[in-house]
This record gives sequence, C-alpha cells and structure tokens, in this order.
Amino acid sequence: MSGGGKGRAISVRALAIGLLGSAVVTLWIHQAELILGATRGHTALANTSIPVGAFAGLFVLVGVNAAIRSIRPSAALSQGEMITAYVMMTTSTVLASSGGIHFLVPTLAAAFHFASPANRWAEFHQHIPIWFAPRDTAALADFYVGGSPVPVDVWITPFLAWGGFFLALALATLCLSSLLRREWVDHERLTFPTVVVPLELTDQQQPLLRSRAMWIGFGVAFAIGTINNLHLNFPDVPGLYVRNVDVSPYLPTFPWNCVEYFPVGFYPFVVGIAYMLSLEVTFSYWFFYLLTKVQLIAFGAAGWRLPGSPMDAAVPYLPYQGAGAFLAIPLISLWIGRRHLKQVVRSALGLTARLRGEAQEPLPYRWAAIGLLVSLAAMVYMCWAAGMNVSFAVLLLGTALLYILAATRIRAEAGNAWLFGPQVDPNTLITRTFGASLLRPADLTIMAYLRFMSTFDLRCLSMPHQLDGFRMAGTARIPMRPLAAAMLAAIAVVIVLGFWSGLAIWYRLGAASKTDWWRTYMGQVPFISLHSYLQSPPRPNYAGAAFTGLGFAVTCLLAFLRARYVWWPFHPVGYAMVNTGLWGQLPVPFFIAWAIKSLTLRYGGMRLYRRSLPFFLGLIMGDLVNGAFYTLLGGLIHMNVYPVNW
Repeated sequence: MSGGGKGRAISVRALAIGLLGSAVVTLWIHQAELILGATRGHTALANTSIPVGAFAGLFVLVGVNAAIRSIRPSAALSQGEMITAYVMMTTSTVLASSGGIHFLVPTLAAAFHFASPANRWAEFHQHIPIWFAPRDTAALADFYVGGSPVPVDVWITPFLAWGGFFLALALATLCLSSLLRREWVDHERLTFPTVVVPLELTDQQQPLLRSRAMWIGFGVAFAIGTINNLHLNFPDVPGLYVRNVDVSPYLPTFPWNCVEYFPVGFYPFVVGIAYMLSLEVTFSYWFFYLLTKVQLIAFGAAGWRLPGSPMDAAVPYLPYQGAGAFLAIPLISLWIGRRHLKQVVRSALGLTARLRGEAQEPLPYRWAAIGLLVSLAAMVYMCWAAGMNVSFAVLLLGTALLYILAATRIRAEAGNAWLFGPQVDPNTLITRTFGASLLRPADLTIMAYLRFMSTFDLRCLSMPHQLDGFRMAGTARIPMRPLAAAMLAAIAVVIVLGFWSGLAIWYRLGAASKTDWWRTYMGQVPFISLHSYLQSPPRPNYAGAAFTGLGFAVTCLLAFLRARYVWWPFHPVGYAMVNTGLWGQLPVPFFIAWAIKSLTLRYGGMRLYRRSLPFFLGLIMGDLVNGAFYTLLGGLIHMNVYPVNW
C-alpha cells in the first residue's frame, strides 16, 4: 500500500468539506432510499463496507482537487485533508440509513399508530415511557399519510432521548476503537482491505488513476452495471444478470432439497475486495459455506430436519452456531491482545507511566476508558429510566457490543461487503436462551425499541469506519486526536440532520404512501415479535443454546489451531461469516478471488500480484461509481435503477 501526501491534514477547509459532505450524503441517502427506492430502485448508499455515498463524495473531491492542482498547485488539498473529509463522511452518514435512523424513526411511530383491538398492542403501551415515542394520534396519522409539516413539538422529546442514545453509542465505539487501535493496527497488523482504495485514490506520489489495469477493471464493472440499467429501462436490451440466482430448484428430490436457498451471484466490487484478503480467509469462507449445505443435506437424510424447516428451529441450528461464533470472535480478539490491554488498564488507572506512543493515539487511554464506561452507563441508565431491569439492560447492551466488536473484527480481516450478524441476534439470543417468561413485559417492551441496534443487520455501524479511519490516519499522516474529534462532530451533525430531514420526507410523502415500504415495515417488526412473546412466551431453547456453545467451541478451536500450526488453512472468521444473514452473496466472488490469487501467487509471485492489483481495485471503483452515478441520475430523471450492491 502506498503512502504519501505531505501537507496539512486536519485543516479548517478539510473539516468544512467533511461536514458539508456528510450533510449532502445524508440528504442523498434519504432521497435515494426513502423516495427513489420506493418505486424505481436504488443502489444502497451506506450499507456496504465501502459506503457508496461517501466514496462518491471522495471520488468527486479527488477529481476537483486534480483540476485545482493543475491550475494552482499550492491550493490543492493534501492526501490527509481528503482522507479526513472521507472518514468524516463514512463514520457519520451510515447512521442515517437502515439499521440507524431509517429503522429507529418508523419504530418510534409504529407502536401507537398500528395498535388495534385485533392485534392487542395496546396491552404493552403502559410500559412505554411518555418520553420514549410520540403518542399524538393525528401527528402519527400524518406521518403515514403525508402532506403535512413535521410537528416538532411531538417529536422533540423522543429526538432528544434517542439522539442522545445514538451519540452515546457512537462515543462508546469511538473509545473502544481508541483502546484497540494499536493492537489491531500496529501489533497484529490486520488487513483492513477497505482502506486500500481510498488511500491509493488520494495518493499524490503514485496515482492510481494513471494505471491502465485499473481503468480496464473499472470499465468492466461499470459496463456490467450500465448494461443492466439499460435493460431495466429498455427491456429489448439484453441484460447481464449477475446477481443471486437460486439453484436449489434444480435439486428437487430428497434429501438434496434440504439444501434450502442456494444462490449463485457475482458482484465485481466483492471480487475486488476479496482479492486483497489472505487466501485462508477466502478459502475458509467458501469451504465452510459448502459445509453448511452438506450439514443441511446430511441431517435431512438422517431424518432430523425436513425441507423448508426454519433454520433456527431444527438441526444443525446454523443461526445459533453463528451466534456462538459472534460471541467467540471478540473474546478471542481480546485474549490475543491481553498484554496490550493489560498495559492499557494499568495506564488508565494511573498505575504506570503513560505508554510510549500514547500521545499519538486517538484518545489518552484513561479518557478512552472513562468515555467508554460513561457512555455505556448512559445507555444503561436510559433503559433503566424507561423501566427495564438493570441486569437485563446490561446483558442486552453488553451482548450487542460484543456483536458490534465481532462485526468490526471481521471487517478488519475480511472487508465483509455486507456486515450481517447471525439471525439469532442479541435480542433473540437472550429471549430464547432464558425464555421470555423470565423477562417482564416492561423488559421485553424496551428491548423491542432497541432492536435497531440489537438486530442482525449490522451494515450501518460507525465503529468499523472509525477503525478504518484510524488505520488510514497512520498512512496519510493525520493526527488522530483531531481526527477523532472531527468524527464526533460529523456524527452529531448527521444525527440531527438525518433525524429531522427524514421526518420531513415521511411527513411530506407519507411513510405508508410514497416512501420505501420495507423501512416502514421494519418499524412494525419489533412489536409483532413483542406481541408474540407476550401472548405465547417462548420457552428456553436448550438445543439452540447447545449449538451456540458448539459454534463458540468451533471458533475457539479454529483460532487455536491457526495460532499453533502455520499450515492450518481454516480461519475462524470464515466460519463466523457463513452463519450470518448474508444469504450467499459472497461464496462465488470469494471463490473467484481465491482461485485467481492462488494461481497468481503460484506462477507469478508477489510481483505479478502487485501488478494485477490495480485491476481489482478498478473493479471496486467501477462498481461503486456506477451505483452512485445511476442512483443520482435516477433522482434527476424518471428511470429505474439497477442496484449494484444488493
């Protein structure tokens, strides 16, 4: 990975560009995903490991900067300034999309609006604090119908409560990132594949944009997306259907039909990211993916499961295996870094002098530890004040934080294009392990509101982008403490702008009228589950708990064998990824990247790998720029948009 780019990094203009870019991308996300996505499709602008919206902003910035440099070189932005603006956009704008504001706001509106004698949702209204969500019947009706201004007085209190919660969560992950940065970046030297393209694109010594191989890869990916956009709008134009094709219908006989959904798909940007991974990660993923299919067929042949059986209700309980892996990955990571963490704790407690290099860390370790504890305490306090048992609040938020840490670790090692956790998410794991009967109705009600952060959909987390930012800061010579402050400033701006501008769209067009139906429906899902738990409390799932333990043990065993034997080919991250909600988008791209990289290294060595790398970086850039371009065009003219990343 090349470096370079002397000059200013944290400058007033870099901060201004970062804040302006964060605001523009946030509004674009709302336009694309709430309005355009309702009828004509869109590329998701925040939900991939390299967010399309923020990357498009960086791509434009690089182009404008090149023009400025040709006219007045002294006025051009440095690499550090461009990366600063990009990091501000990535860490903040992801909060505006699904898994963030797009899930939270419909959730706040759903419980009272959709209550009826038939669904009996009114039975849990007594457990919802008055400051938690709006209750005004007319205001909620306008939210779903549209054609009205935002009733600020109705929403201001919930905004202050949940905006504070969002900010506390972002601060907690920022502090945790500060505590882990040295271990993951300097000591373990994790791959961080998603930082390569932004760094290479902004490098002023070896410009990626001059590489012929990059432009060939860019052209291939851009052409595939263009052809499919033309096909969507002009059906006579042949399309290149490279997205998921389910092959399970071609296996109709028993026990092969126990294989369930078996998609085959091709995503150019995923191939590009996978090419930068270690061979053991790419091999492990597609190997364990096929092994899950073998498990399904084998247990079906043994008579232990039927075709179409729910994954979380029959052996081999794959979502529970995934839950075990997601609990093991962060604990293994903490164990590997135990020496560093011991030094951090001693430094934070004042038992030793400040560690060497601590002054260059994003936050002093003492303040990072205090910030983490205070943020977690604030979130627990909000849950307790709302009526939730403190023990279960700590358990839920702690489990959710472990899932977030697992997702961040996986991103750092595998560049996971879509960050999904196992479908047995923290909420489900707790209710199905202990049984809903042990949780009071008040506990279950507050847990329903927290589904936006305790769900398996982890695509819009800020923490992976925070650590990516700190990783890029070392190469681009950006001082990390001002960068951490810039991240928080951008996050605060997006929380405010994203919440109120989203409300403006919902009140203008109607959440149940002319905006994306899926996000509106996701606001109802927590209360559908809540009603089910209250009416028929599930008993503890001992079989599921056993397979959670199995997943935990397998992950630990894989980590142990990988550390013990250099030749061991299986990576625990590969096992953890397969039992998530990815639905099979990655196996084919990972296999293609693994096969090409294996042959490249075998017959051409590292020299050929380095020469071929720009082509794969071009695949990433071409795919993302294509998605951004046609999504923007779709908002300007009446056209259907082919989504490149879902």
